[in-house]
Amino acid sequence: MLFSVCQAQKKEVFNKENKGQSYAILSAQGIKDAFSFSQKNYFSTNSLTIKENCDSMIIISNNAVQYADSALLLACDSCNTAKERMLLAKFYQLQVLAYCYQIKNENSNESIHLLSEKVMDASGNAIVEAYSASLYFEKEEAEEGKLDLVLDKEVDEVPSKDTPREISKLEVDEISYMTIKELYGKRLAEIDDELILLKKRAEKSRGNDLIEVNKVIAHLVKEEEKCFEKMRGSEDRLVSVRNELSVDMLKVVHKDIFSTEKEGFYNDNVPVPEVNEIPMGLVYKIQIGFFKSQLPSEHFSGIFPLSSQKIDNTYYRYLAGSFAKYQDAKDAKIKVIEKGYTDSFVIAYFNGSKVPISDALENEGNK
Repeated sequence: MLFSVCQAQKKEVFNKENKGQSYAILSAQGIKDAFSFSQKNYFSTNSLTIKENCDSMIIISNNAVQYADSALLLACDSCNTAKERMLLAKFYQLQVLAYCYQIKNENSNESIHLLSEKVMDASGNAIVEAYSASLYFEKEEAEEGKLDLVLDKEVDEVPSKDTPREISKLEVDEISYMTIKELYGKRLAEIDDELILLKKRAEKSRGNDLIEVNKVIAHLVKEEEKCFEKMRGSEDRLVSVRNELSVDMLKVVHKDIFSTEKEGFYNDNVPVPEVNEIPMGLVYKIQIGFFKSQLPSEHFSGIFPLSSQKIDNTYYRYLAGSFAKYQDAKDAKIKVIEKGYTDSFVIAYFNGSKVPISDALENEGNK
């Protein structure tokens, strides 16, 4: 789903040398199954089916909570970050349980739908927090035997930008709303197919059969209207999240945020942000081009994150990514060139000001 979360998902499920991490991953995998049920509930109109799914989610979530407790119990003393994230994951898992019990006692379809949305949101958050916790179990467990060697270092030392990147809530929201939009689109396509068949059947039907067919058609037409409305709502929320995300990711200096495969992210509703502020410290970016006017967002196919800078009130410089190391920026530049932007090259900033690459490399080497 996201780079650091995917890294956790690829690990062996149980590692005898790092049991805390293993249970964190098991907890995340468990609540991921609950998330699948929550998505089904969100798009279902059958309250009986929804409540049956809640029974499954209650069992799954209780297991996930038990795995979370095991992870916390087996965490080494130095795993403070991992324990904090695991506690947060458990908090969201308990929310899932609470909402499921509320749904089982609820009779209003509108309230059931609202609660189903809350279950989906809470279980999504629990997945991210549990997987994120597993990354810190690994890191801090590995460092435990080296504590005596670093006692003379600064306690508040700034962590390296190569450490696992924190997953932002905006990134989770983007994936959630993309999923919702796709599922509504899929259901609308299914309704269209069903309506075509039913209308053909209506042409040949008579009497009670025709009445029943028309009832089904009327029901599907109402469902279609609701689906359109909900899909428009999810599209609006997706646009809002992406506009925030397009600016938020420019504040993050990490190679893992860069992508050349984020097709369709920038468009008329989500324009490439014009940002002149560069994060503090040493930052490398890829300059894609220098133009006399702003280009359509779709021009930069799949490249993320992007920003434009207005230079001398005349020209626009388009920049991609934010990197802490020159080699990472150089590797990313190759991918940009492969997309067709053959004039791309790496530029460097230090504390917000553009600097020669030679100065940046010297600064990087002195770290």
